[in-house]
Amino acid sequence: MDIDRQDLSPDEGGGFRTSTGEAAWRSVLDADGGAYTVHEHAPAHSVAERQALPFPWSQAVKTLAFTTADTPLLLVALRAEDRIDFARLAAAVGASRSQLRATDAEALGAEGLVPGGIPPVSHRPGVPCWIDTAVIEVGQPVFCGAGSADRTLQVEPAVLARLPRAHVTQLRR
Repeated sequence: MDIDRQDLSPDEGGGFRTSTGEAAWRSVLDADGGAYTVHEHAPAHSVAERQALPFPWSQAVKTLAFTTADTPLLLVALRAEDRIDFARLAAAVGASRSQLRATDAEALGAEGLVPGGIPPVSHRPGVPCWIDTAVIEVGQPVFCGAGSADRTLQVEPAVLARLPRAHVTQLRR
């Protein structure tokens, strides 16, 4: 089942009926006005399960979550097939490599996020999203986390790049 913003039933507050965490990041995309679709499907946790979904793997994007001494949460979006260059990420965020830490599941849960389903956008003012240039260069819609293992966000890379707190730079090895 695909859910376009336009297909959702409004709730009493004028928003849309979604989970609390999903509603929050959707509000950022809605404010931008760019089109996106959230696809519902069977839960997919492993790479093999994700590759079996009906989305082109060449357009799959993963979002990783990190923390530093100065930033409690930062998101990093890369093509699913790419590996992160930690030295480049550290330089981009202005931290030393030793300060970068993967965000644990408990901290993600406090943000309404789950490992393996992190969207490349946050509603929190202090949460930046660093996007690898290869994501933008795909030139087609990308498919990324939508908050849970049974949902996938489809969005144009240009929409992600123009969101508040988005930074585009090369981060892959």
